[in-house]
Amino acid sequence: MNSAANRLHSSRLLARPTRGVIGMLSAEESLTTMEKTLADSYNATTFTVDTPIGRIDIRVGKRHPKIDRLMEDVSPAAWAYITAWNPHSELLSDNQNTVAQDEMRRVIRGRGFLYYEGYGIPDNPGWSPEQSVWIAGISRTEAESIGRQFGQNAIVVGVAGGIAELLDCKAIGSPE
Repeated sequence: MNSAANRLHSSRLLARPTRGVIGMLSAEESLTTMEKTLADSYNATTFTVDTPIGRIDIRVGKRHPKIDRLMEDVSPAAWAYITAWNPHSELLSDNQNTVAQDEMRRVIRGRGFLYYEGYGIPDNPGWSPEQSVWIAGISRTEAESIGRQFGQNAIVVGVAGGIAELLDCKAIGSPE
């Protein structure tokens, strides 16, 4: 596997959004070539989650009616998709990533959230899937906090009835 390609896929720094969501840039800001390539890599990833109603494939910028069904009795009606793999876009061994992922699951359980296991699976061959979790009923702020705690530059978030969005965990003051 090409380590540069894997680093590119694993990287989470996609833009400098003014409101924390990737792609919401002011007139003064623009995506660099590298940021656009990284954003494209997220858009070329399927974020899977295994749930009681079956496997759900999440794509950034899309609505997900099956997730809406899962969220019917959840408050707040918000969710997040987070990994602890390859923090700060630095490739770690599978063992190091597994230890970090286990710790993230412990934190999520400790906060009382319902979550399901999944994998971020890139469309492009040669890039490795990353173990992840889909968390129900988590606010954007708390999801961002967990993403930051585990060194992620961005995570995928959404609300019932909405589209999946990339949230820059490095942006200051992301909206709730």
